[in-house]
Amino acid sequence: MPRKRPFGVTLFLLMVLSLLAWGVIRLYAALRWWTLLVEFRSTVSPLYLSITGAGWGIVGCVLLWSMFAGKPWTPRAILTSILVWLIEYWTERVFFESARANLPFAVVSSILIISITLINTLHKSTKNFFTRSEEYEQHNKNPGS
Repeated sequence: MPRKRPFGVTLFLLMVLSLLAWGVIRLYAALRWWTLLVEFRSTVSPLYLSITGAGWGIVGCVLLWSMFAGKPWTPRAILTSILVWLIEYWTERVFFESARANLPFAVVSSILIISITLINTLHKSTKNFFTRSEEYEQHNKNPGS
C-alpha cells in the first residue's frame, strides 16, 4: 500500500506541475508567435523564450520524476529551481519589460513563493517522506551475500 503523501509534498507537486506547465506553454507560445515577435521587435528574443521554455519543461519533468521516485535530493532541487525561476522572472521584469503597476503584488507573491518552498523544504514530514523512501530501497545491508 502506498504511503500517504504529506501536505507539503502535495504543495511541491503543485509547484512542479506549475513550473512544467509554464515552461511548456512558454515554449509553445514562442514557437507559435515567432514571426509576430520578430515583426514587432520584441525586447525578448523568441529564441530566448523558446530555449528557456524548453529548459523549464525539462526541469519540470526531472523534478516530477524525482518526486515520484522519492529521491532524497528532490526538496533541495525544487528550492533551487524555484529560486532560479524567480531570479529569471525578476531579471526579465527589470531589464526587458516596461514598467507595470503591479510591483507590490509581484514582490509579495515572490516572497510568498520563496517562503512556502523554504518551509516545505525544511519541514520534518517532507524530509521524512523523501528519506524514508531511500531507506526502503536500501534493504540489503550485507553486500557480501
